[in-house]
This record gives sequence, C-alpha cells and structure tokens, in this order.
Amino acid sequence: MTDAARGGAGNRAFWALIGVATVIRAAVAYAACCLTMALVWQATHHGIGILRSGAAWAGATLLALSAAGTARSAWRLRRGLRATRAVAREVRERAVSPAVENLALSDAAVDACMAGRVTVIEAAAPFAFTYGLLRPRVAVSSGMVAAAARGELSAVLAHECAHVRGRDPLKALAAATLTARHFGFPLLGQLRAVHTADRELAADRHAVARYGTAAVAGALLKATDAPRWAAAAPAAAMGAQDLLEARITQLEKGRPPRPVRPTCRRVASSAAGVAAYAWVLAGSATLIAATPLACVGK
Repeated sequence: MTDAARGGAGNRAFWALIGVATVIRAAVAYAACCLTMALVWQATHHGIGILRSGAAWAGATLLALSAAGTARSAWRLRRGLRATRAVAREVRERAVSPAVENLALSDAAVDACMAGRVTVIEAAAPFAFTYGLLRPRVAVSSGMVAAAARGELSAVLAHECAHVRGRDPLKALAAATLTARHFGFPLLGQLRAVHTADRELAADRHAVARYGTAAVAGALLKATDAPRWAAAAPAAAMGAQDLLEARITQLEKGRPPRPVRPTCRRVASSAAGVAAYAWVLAGSATLIAATPLACVGK
C-alpha cells in the first residue's frame, strides 16, 4: 500500500493513544491491587475508623474511578461487538442477488483488489462503508452503484480498500474502548479524533493516487453518510459528513489540512483530570507506604 494510504499522523495518534492508555491502565491497576490489600490490612489491624482518613478516601476514590472506567470500557466494547454483528446480519439480509450485481462494480472491485469482499445491498441512498473487525468487508448500496460513474465507483472502492487493509473498524473500536476507560483524560479523545480524521483523509489520498481527484470529488459529492442502522457500529463510510470540509480542502489543495487543535476546554479538563489523579495517587501512596505489603517489597 502507498504511504498515502497508511496515514502517518493517524497511525501515530492511534499508537500514542494505545501507549498512553496502557501506561495509565498499568499504573492504576497496580495501585488498585495494592490499595485493596492496604485498605483491608488497615481496617483489620486498626479498625474501620481508619477508613475515614484522607489517605483512605483518596484510595477509595481511585478504586471507584478504576471500577467506573472498567465498566464504561466493557459497556463500550460490548456495544461495539453487538453493533458489528447486527450490521453484518443487516447486510446479509439486504444483499442483492449476485446475478443482478452491476458488471462495472465487479470490474471496479477487481481493479481495487477488493474482489470477494464487496456486497451490494438494496438501498436507494448512495453510500458505501467498511465494516467488520478481523475480516473487514465493504457494503455498497444499489443507489451508489446507479449514481456513480465508472471512475467514481472505482474511487469509492479504492477508498474503502484503504480502510479494509488498515483494519480501521477494529482500530476505531479499540480507540473508543480506551477513551471510554480513561474518561478523566479528554485529550485521549483528541488523539482518537486525529486518528479518525487522518484515516479518512489517507483513504481519499489512496483513491486519488489511483483514479484522480475528479473521480474522488465526484464520488464524495454523490455519497451520503452510512444509514442509521450502521451508525452504531465501528465502521468507515465514504460519505462521512463530519469530515466533509477537511476532505474537500485536501482535494482542493492537494495536501491534508492541519489537525484541529484541542480546545481550551478539553485541555483544561485534561489538566483537571491529571490533578485529580495526582491527588488520589498521592493519598493512595501514603496509605500504601504505611502498610506492610508484599506488592511493594514490605
């Protein structure tokens, strides 16, 4: 695949999100384990009254935040998995007979190296999207096939081919799960947004490299967003309207626009989250330091 399809900024944002979230998760998990043992030890040896101390409250707060984050991420993961299965089932039910599939679409799929991974579904609205986690596929509406010219249809499939090869639905679910887990750090959501935007722009660049700007622009203007029944699943749609301005800018200037900077509110919220975690970690460390625990070598 070309460098344009890989999307350097988007991949860097994705792996930065994975790295930061993993470090936070490892630190909190270790602290939570030690805290649980420390609270039990303190309550056993000094009575329940010790739990009213500031250090104990800080420890309890950290445990509560950890539990809340785990519950949120589990809910988001479950929702994403269920939505993915529902979309796959819906596509199968709406699929048109192979006998009536458009010959131009078949040729375009072969040209875009997507043979066997494209399903035409019965729908008047023109749209196309990539779905599926481990073996992603592409759904194209009959309305898209009818509305798009040959070159535009090839551009659509080339765009989706970039999402398939990058396993973007799987990465989208991973990013959503991690940001749900660490809800106290809104800047992780910024990394997720940068990754999502760059994957769409990179897919457009891949299509432009194959079929030219005019074909991609024509397809982009004709495509609509994914249908409502597919919106809840981690997927990538050709007609994603929330990034339309950035994609048009890229087509006009021949280069991707700069990523949107985080808002002052998001930065302030993240700073507050860091300060809150620093407080509960400091209090938890005080409690752990006062407790003989094997996990800290005592």
